Amino acid sequence: MIDRLIRMGLTAWFAAVIVFLLFPLIFLVPLSLNESEILSFPPQRWSLRWYQALFTDPSWSSALWLSLKVAVLVTIVSVVVGTAAALAIVRYRLPGASSLYGLSVAPLVVPGIVIALGMFMVFARLQWLESLTTLVLAHCVVAVPYVVVVAAAALRNLDETVERAARVLGAGPWKTFLLVTLPALRPAVVAGAMFAFFASFDDLIITMFVSGAIETLPLRIWNDLNLRLDPTVAAAACVMVAMSMAGLGFAEIVRSRGLRRAKVESA
Repeated sequence: MIDRLIRMGLTAWFAAVIVFLLFPLIFLVPLSLNESEILSFPPQRWSLRWYQALFTDPSWSSALWLSLKVAVLVTIVSVVVGTAAALAIVRYRLPGASSLYGLSVAPLVVPGIVIALGMFMVFARLQWLESLTTLVLAHCVVAVPYVVVVAAAALRNLDETVERAARVLGAGPWKTFLLVTLPALRPAVVAGAMFAFFASFDDLIITMFVSGAIETLPLRIWNDLNLRLDPTVAAAACVMVAMSMAGLGFAEIVRSRGLRRAKVESA
């Protein structure tokens, strides 16, 4: 009886937390579908005009595609660098591996404003501001740690004897990694890639410091809120939320399939 009450209480608490987190969407979605040029709730007439403006207005569409471009580049760089760093720390046991791991994930705990200010000072001295390459490098600072954390955790749980068996059978280091280690890490790599993508796509603070005249979607939303209250902001926010949910859902599907495959192989 007590266990049942505890389960019911935890279920109710979990449901309350979910409702609290999703409560803003109850207002955000209708606001994005409001035909009026003034944000008002509830909407008097429904329309998709603000979603159309998001994809057709050059100021909005260019910011959206730029954010996507930067996020894709950051994801590629972060997956390569983060996976290699996790492999070096976990498998090759570099001297001071614990310290290196702590340094690699430090951007996750250091306040974003501190990181942004530090990168602004560095890039300003190097005269690298207002560059797509600079923006990608800056976002990688906060995106790579996600890949390192996820990939390192997966490597620690991966049976190392399988890799040793491949080496004994004649496979070299690269072949072992590509045919044995990487397939086993695929769910973790996908999850890390999703985290890295949205760490870049949603970033505002670092972008404000290093982008200059380059305007990503979060920065476009911020500038628009400072000037006027355009309902296109609500549409852009809904698109960002939908993309986040779709990306995390895809990562969860890959992770579940990986777990099922691992259970089948172990059986």
